[in-house]
Amino acid sequence: MSKTTASIRSATSSRRLRQPSRLAACVVGLSLLPLGVGSTAFAATTSGLYHHGARVLLPIGGGYEENALSGFSTVTAQQATGKTVDILVVPSSYGDAPEDRDANLALARERTSQIDAICDATVAASPSLRRSFTGCNATLLVLLNRADAMDPRNSTAFDSALTDGAFILGGDQNLAMTILANSPAEKAMARAYRRGVVISGTSAGAAVQSRSMTAGYSDDGYAENGLEKDSPLIWWGDDSDAERGLSFGSRRTIFDQHFYQRGRFGRLLNLTAQSVPRTPGGLVGVGVDYATGVTDIDDQKLTTIVGDSSVAILDYGTTRVAPTWVGPKQTLTARNVLTHLQAPGTGMTYDLTRRLPIVDGRPVRLPDRAGRATPKITTSARATLLLGGGDNADGSAAVMKRFAQIAGKGSSQRVVIIAAGYADVTAARADAKTYRDALAATGRTDLGQVLIKVHGVDRINAKTVKGAAGVILIGGGQSEIGGAVSDRAFATAVKASARDSAVVMTDGAMTAAMGTRYATDADPDENTLEDEAVRDFRAGNAELQPGFDVVSDATLEPRLTRDYRWGRLFDAARPHPSTLSVGVSELTALELGHGRARVVGDRSVTTLDARYARFLSASNGTFGMINGLISTFGPGQRI
Repeated sequence: MSKTTASIRSATSSRRLRQPSRLAACVVGLSLLPLGVGSTAFAATTSGLYHHGARVLLPIGGGYEENALSGFSTVTAQQATGKTVDILVVPSSYGDAPEDRDANLALARERTSQIDAICDATVAASPSLRRSFTGCNATLLVLLNRADAMDPRNSTAFDSALTDGAFILGGDQNLAMTILANSPAEKAMARAYRRGVVISGTSAGAAVQSRSMTAGYSDDGYAENGLEKDSPLIWWGDDSDAERGLSFGSRRTIFDQHFYQRGRFGRLLNLTAQSVPRTPGGLVGVGVDYATGVTDIDDQKLTTIVGDSSVAILDYGTTRVAPTWVGPKQTLTARNVLTHLQAPGTGMTYDLTRRLPIVDGRPVRLPDRAGRATPKITTSARATLLLGGGDNADGSAAVMKRFAQIAGKGSSQRVVIIAAGYADVTAARADAKTYRDALAATGRTDLGQVLIKVHGVDRINAKTVKGAAGVILIGGGQSEIGGAVSDRAFATAVKASARDSAVVMTDGAMTAAMGTRYATDADPDENTLEDEAVRDFRAGNAELQPGFDVVSDATLEPRLTRDYRWGRLFDAARPHPSTLSVGVSELTALELGHGRARVVGDRSVTTLDARYARFLSASNGTFGMINGLISTFGPGQRI
């Protein structure tokens, strides 16, 4: 939510001065950044979707990217009157520290100039808009602190008949509402919204557009543990008249921002589950990604998607088992949360009143037989499998302790640790030694020798694991594990260990390879994490290859929550909807054995059941989906 985050790209270079807009006396002089708009297809896709005077919210999930702002400009133009498209810019998310006021105003001027420039370019690029408008006027209002918001003179422009749209800048939504709640500025915005002024905003400016507003994470909360009940914070709007989103914000949804980019599926699944006791079926979760926006019409329908990505819709209304929170950290366990991905060019809208996706004017309902049970995860292994999501090389970790508990005394009294999928042999041996030390730290001292083998250097076949008390298989990277999967001798060793050992533990990329198929995408690092998380929701981004098929009819994805790999679950299901997508969080394992599947460890296992889903091709390279079913399982829960 930081206004200076490097992931938000500024518009560039040359500037020209623009005269202040005629909309208000309380404005700040602007400098304009002339940007070109590569293509403006939004006029055609939005025309006719809105009745004049419709109440329109348009949350954008983050950034000031050209396509999203061009979409906002076109939607606003559809509602506009007069010869120009007139937009007010609200900077309240920047905060109220007096020492930062000058810097905040400077940045707000820059953002206002970007909005103005892209709106002008959008009008110029569209023949239909050029016939109606001469251009755009973006005006920055001085609403940086509570005193500004309480002075009615600073928000009179909202009551002007010339005003067509408003844009709330990104920053901190909690600060924004501390400044705006119950102020003349908020009341003026509400009057403007009710008469048809388009209300938009990015990041924090998107979050404030739902009455129940995401308020970040607690001190111990982050994306990795977003499914833990107390990890995310929310202002419900009924606890305090000030702790809420905008007074006129959506009452049917919770808007979340930077959704794919920052791995926030867990957070929104959690918050919408917590809303179930408050309203029948809970509020509808609407996750809006970076550089992407969705239009909410009269709080009844989600229509046009603008920008680069798609929007996730989460609905507990059809779940037949109430969500619960289990384990020491109160991790969400929820069954069959109806999930849709709304993308541009698919003909899809979403009816918030009936909770129904609509495609080309026709509702698409979940079949009556669906949602009764998550498909069983099956395995050919006779061994107990501990399919780890990564980071389980710790003697105090529940997964390693479980391995030590199950490991038996083989004829040769040894444990075999095998590393594969590493570009560097030294790194492979170092990781294997870490697992060896972690096993020793569990206190299990009667297992005998611990043998370390590295694929590509050491000879590995069925004899390597014969008689082992237990086998640990670790993988360096999913893009590098292919050589081991295609190595017949190595595959024989894997299947022999699953057949003959008491327990086989996998971690990282080796967990992925145990399924029917696995994604060969390179593992993200701290520099690529957010970009990869967004890219995972683009059609065909997941390159799938056959795995060992020890776990049948399943695609396994480790490090689900830490590496924001939610998109891989969907993209893997798209070409193979009958194959269950299974995401295993780090510090966690899926235990399979003796006819049961359950969660071991600190976090969660998530499944995507796409048997009843319909996938749609989008116009921006992403994909849409209707009627997928997401389930989450906390520690100790059976799947």
